[in-house]
Amino acid sequence: MIISVILIIALIYLLIGVLFVPFFYAKCIRHIDETAKGSSIGFYIIISPGVIVFWPVLLRKWRKALKEQAYE
Repeated sequence: MIISVILIIALIYLLIGVLFVPFFYAKCIRHIDETAKGSSIGFYIIISPGVIVFWPVLLRKWRKALKEQAYE
């Protein structure tokens, strides 16, 4: 029972990460790292697993970057 709950929570976390990937590529990546602008499709394929796993960290960095840009 406990294993099932842990697996369901991990699945939900990863699904949110998968849903975050297109949003991240469309809106967030240019605010976090300007050097990623104009990168090849291979670059986006390589970083996709990391984006799926670390989506909360990247979301936080994006929000922080937006706040910093708002103050400028």
